[in-house]
Amino acid sequence: MIVLLTGDDEYAIQEQLNQYKAEIDAQWLTLCYHRFPAVQLDKALSVARTRSLTGGKKLVIVENCHLKQWGDPELATLQQLVQLPNSTILVFVATNVDKRLKVYKHLVKYGKLFEFSLIPPWRHDLIEQAIVSLAAKLYTNTTDNAVTAKKIKLLLSEEAVAYLAQAIGNDMTRAASELRKLDIYAQGRKLELAEVQELVPCQTQNSLQLAAAMREGKSHQVLQLLDDLLSRSHSEAWRKSIPLMVIVSTILTQFRTWLWVKSAIVSGVKKDGELAQLCNISNPHRIYYLRQEVANTSINALAKAVTMILDVEMSIKRGADGRDLLVVILGVCRLFQVV
Repeated sequence: MIVLLTGDDEYAIQEQLNQYKAEIDAQWLTLCYHRFPAVQLDKALSVARTRSLTGGKKLVIVENCHLKQWGDPELATLQQLVQLPNSTILVFVATNVDKRLKVYKHLVKYGKLFEFSLIPPWRHDLIEQAIVSLAAKLYTNTTDNAVTAKKIKLLLSEEAVAYLAQAIGNDMTRAASELRKLDIYAQGRKLELAEVQELVPCQTQNSLQLAAAMREGKSHQVLQLLDDLLSRSHSEAWRKSIPLMVIVSTILTQFRTWLWVKSAIVSGVKKDGELAQLCNISNPHRIYYLRQEVANTSINALAKAVTMILDVEMSIKRGADGRDLLVVILGVCRLFQVV
């Protein structure tokens, strides 16, 4: 079987990979489970073409395949796909792909395509549904021992679920981590809002306040909010990874929304319903407040801000630390300061 997994929902992709891995006998993982970077395509195909010595399935994963790095030599190598034994599961993983490429067309000719996209951060209703589903999936049918199955799942009040959707956003990897923590604390009982608020910090809400301060050009307030966000950590590793991406994702979404609304208003769109539809805003009543927020804001400044935040998002994904974020946030803030 040949599979191409694409999309920006890393949690969903990893869950799919875990399902394939579960098909392999645990005692033979060393022999039957292989991961390769995209630059080792030749080696990956060589391993995939070899029949499993155990008689069972073999899983070969080729990671970070955006496909643009592969030209005619790699396309020639991929002609070997027809020689794969039925016992091999060959998986190509990519954040995004150009569907016009010959390599892409060749892969989907012989394999299955699965696309996993993150829930839009403004769709709080879908995020809440995903959290409820994830809680049930993670904690139903867990086992106490080899004989008895435990059928207790994490129970959350509606208010607690709504808070988690706001606090976590569309980051399902963090959602899974936080839900596991809540499950250990709950011990089978239902958790209410106050308890969940104590255990799960709300990075998103303060990030929205940060975005508003940036748009208003309030440098001092921006520094205070950013310091507060970065100091809310349980470990150094946690502070350097997840919060940075949560902060950047939230402010990027907010500035994009402001840019879309401002662009639509400047182009002559007047009705709130039409504005909401054009800007992908699920709640039309929010348009009233968005109009006020962008009323005295330059469309050029908003466009430049979105570009700057996109650049720092890519930088953080490549491993940059919070210093780059601070420089960009202050730079965006200066775009909106009255001279």
